[in-house]
Amino acid sequence: MNQWLLWSRFAAINLFGAAGLALAWMNGWIETIIRADSSRICIIIFLLFLAALVAVAWRIEKVTVELDHIERGHGGRLDAYRQAIAVSGSANATRALELRLFGRIIFIRQIGNALVMLGLIGTVVGFVEALNGVNPGQASDAGAIGGMVGTMIHGMGIALYTTLVGSVLNLWLTANYQLLATGTANLAAALIDAAHGDGPEGGAGVPIPRPQAGPHAELSGGAAHV
Repeated sequence: MNQWLLWSRFAAINLFGAAGLALAWMNGWIETIIRADSSRICIIIFLLFLAALVAVAWRIEKVTVELDHIERGHGGRLDAYRQAIAVSGSANATRALELRLFGRIIFIRQIGNALVMLGLIGTVVGFVEALNGVNPGQASDAGAIGGMVGTMIHGMGIALYTTLVGSVLNLWLTANYQLLATGTANLAAALIDAAHGDGPEGGAGVPIPRPQAGPHAELSGGAAHV
């Protein structure tokens, strides 16, 4: 497995996303969103997205470091996994390995869900803002209708823009999460192969029947090897 393929795909995904962001900036869409969103929920969503993207890059670095240990045949989680096999057996050690590996990335998917939820909260805030400007008692007053319509349009802008920003950034982050989950699944498989004698440097030297993949394997989205 080429460790740098993870980084190259990460770069490709985010260069594509950055190009879309630059296009939105040049067309004035980002400025329009910031000006329309007086709740500042869009800014919160974007900052949370950036934090999650940094976390993805950090976890990719961890995965590539572990792959380097596997190529050398020792070090890192490979040594720890071999020791766990000797102490608790292959099935228990493999189960613990999967839980640890996927437990360290699941929070990124949760952040992606939070982006959508914040967008929905912004929708509710926008509708509340729109309805606050409506006074049924002044519906027949032509002079007051203009102000009510303006308030409603402003509230609808908050509702729509926060939903849009949350949904788009969730899709962007999901693409990164799927890449990371696939790399993590392949790392788990490489560790199992190496420790059971099928990897570099002959692994542990004693083949052990390979256990079935744990229930966290579906987190990789069924993607192919990175």
